[in-house]
Amino acid sequence: MSFLKKITLLPLALLLFACGANRQPLATQDQIEDLNALVSEGSYRINVNTARPLATGSINRIANSGLLPRGSNVGRINLVDTASYLRVFNDSVAADLPYYGERQMGAPYNQDRAGILFKGVPQKFEVIPNAKTSGYIVNFIINNATESFNVTVRLLPDLSSAINVNSSHRTAIWYNGLVSKYDSVEYP
Repeated sequence: MSFLKKITLLPLALLLFACGANRQPLATQDQIEDLNALVSEGSYRINVNTARPLATGSINRIANSGLLPRGSNVGRINLVDTASYLRVFNDSVAADLPYYGERQMGAPYNQDRAGILFKGVPQKFEVIPNAKTSGYIVNFIINNATESFNVTVRLLPDLSSAINVNSSHRTAIWYNGLVSKYDSVEYP
């Protein structure tokens, strides 16, 4: 092998070794056990801290007009100071999530409570272990008085979560939040 090839391959080999050496494990065993306990109890709450709406012309106009909360942009809306949540308790689910997006179908509109609201026993509730992340994927379908919601929740061992809500009447929206034990005394 020529000297020039050796000089070229040495930095490349060092770079590949350095990238592999810094790889962190996906989750610690304690984190995995904490998440497993929450899911097996079937009683947890996700406190939502960001909304990620589908970027449409309407959302862009709202962002350009300065109506979004401080620290927000069109792709990530800050919800830290809100009481937004999704909770699972035994066989029931409930959510009170603000909605940023477009309605796709005419339905009764309550301007006082325009967010994503549901409470009750869902259809097709399933919890699927995710071996790749050591977390879980929770899927369910639930209806309120006017629309149907298809919800996918990804729970990760670091107790972070991602919620995808597809509605029969609105554009899709995603949320991020933190998972904690649901306390029915603290949050009735």
